[in-house]
Amino acid sequence: MQDKLEKFTLFIGLNDKDSKQQEINTVDCYKILMNLFLKNGVDCTISESQGFYTHLDGTFTIEKSLRVEILFSSKEKIYSLCESIKILLNQESIAVQRDLVESELY
Repeated sequence: MQDKLEKFTLFIGLNDKDSKQQEINTVDCYKILMNLFLKNGVDCTISESQGFYTHLDGTFTIEKSLRVEILFSSKEKIYSLCESIKILLNQESIAVQRDLVESELY
């Protein structure tokens, strides 16, 4: 039996935290993330999704999001990358899901 490892899934909204609108087009966001992850030696899978949420002021929002799935990394490295992403994409927060999974390269 194989040991379990952490899988991280980042949910990154693409609306600017100040304007509440998407300021950087989706393709450029992909490129920004890809360059950041490559520079930091983190392999991942990125896919586009649609996010729905309610602001604290009650405003309902539909937002393009990027979902980033990462294996073989550490919580510290992921949190450090999230801090960089928040600056690069002007985000208030990033949802980070951590799961214990069995995974192997076959």
